[in-house]
Amino acid sequence: MSAGSPAHVLARVRLVVARHPWLYWMAVAALAGMVAIGVSDAMAKVDAARRSWGTQQSVWTATNTIEPEQTITAERGEVPRAVVPSDAAEESPVGAIAKQHIAAGEIVTGADVALRGTAGLIPDGWVAFAVPESVDHFTAGEHVNVYTTDRLISDGVVVDAGDSDVMVAVAADAAPMMATALQSGAVTVGLTSGP
Repeated sequence: MSAGSPAHVLARVRLVVARHPWLYWMAVAALAGMVAIGVSDAMAKVDAARRSWGTQQSVWTATNTIEPEQTITAERGEVPRAVVPSDAAEESPVGAIAKQHIAAGEIVTGADVALRGTAGLIPDGWVAFAVPESVDHFTAGEHVNVYTTDRLISDGVVVDAGDSDVMVAVAADAAPMMATALQSGAVTVGLTSGP
């Protein structure tokens, strides 16, 4: 075994520690001190991050996934003020009708809560039209494209489906073209995968 081999060095270290056990305990204490400083620093960073979120605010969050026209179920909870939307529902939305899809745990906002009935499902600034249609395949909340004979009028959203027609909301700037196409009986509604 050569004098510089790892086994030789290890044997010398063991001999020194056996003769001077206080060196072992000094190394253990130094290592424990470094671990304690690291833990203390990590805890200080966690506290600083928690403080950076600011004060807590009480909000209503959906207790399960809610689809348009379903009854809202929600509970009150505290979240950091920094994550609260400006239009978070202040009054209880429990029992109200959902205007749009709300994910479980999502903060309920004014935009999620329908006023009342079909009118409450129409997006702000849009206009809804009754389109004669065989509607067994349409449901409220579905996104559609509205076509006239040879072109797209607008994208839209179904706000109600009856036995012989479907109520489709379109952007206000598309309303005149939609009205003209309806008068000529040349409107077709096509289902799309999303907005």
